Amino acid sequence: MKIKTIPILLLAVGGFFLTPVLSLAQHNFEIGGYIGGQINGGVDLSTTLFHRIEVQNGANYGITAGYLLGELGEAEFQWNHNNAGTTAQPIGGGTSVTVFNLTQNQYMGNFLFHAKDRESKVRPFLLIGLGANSLSADRSGVQGSTRFTFAIGAGAKYNMGNHFGLRGQFRYAPTYLTTTSNGGYWCDPFWGGCWVTGNSHYLNGFDITGGVTLRF
Repeated sequence: MKIKTIPILLLAVGGFFLTPVLSLAQHNFEIGGYIGGQINGGVDLSTTLFHRIEVQNGANYGITAGYLLGELGEAEFQWNHNNAGTTAQPIGGGTSVTVFNLTQNQYMGNFLFHAKDRESKVRPFLLIGLGANSLSADRSGVQGSTRFTFAIGAGAKYNMGNHFGLRGQFRYAPTYLTTTSNGGYWCDPFWGGCWVTGNSHYLNGFDITGGVTLRF
């Protein structure tokens, strides 16, 4: 799979031309580009042909744009892209078959809490995020959709100077797909009454990435 490096190249070129301006700024904004690997999960199906699909692992890349809140906080926007093959497991058994390539574009609003102040050389952080995942398949008859997703993660930043740095992180970001009514029954022991509970289905995703940051 060919890996695109446009976000990182743009940061490098932009940083060269913006360096004189950055020396006068307040260092409240951070933008970054990253690349890494994403581990995807699978989803059970209820069809006449297949009983489960599995999204294969693949490369992911994206950009971040954040605003520093005081010494420890940061609010940021993140776009994450992943494209991977998807295989289906036949009901009667046998070898799984490739059915389509699935493209995921996540648009996240994240909050980062840093363990050290903004001028520290190494800044470990925790991340939580909410957003949407746009899913599309390169197969006729398979419609795309946009679903809710959330993320938790952790990582560290390494400040190489006042404006440039490195960032590495790992992140778990499951995407909600649907809820079925086969989750069983729940009965209230105090007020009485029972009802059917839903079974929520998620497409799990876990990624490890590294990249560069530019502060201005």
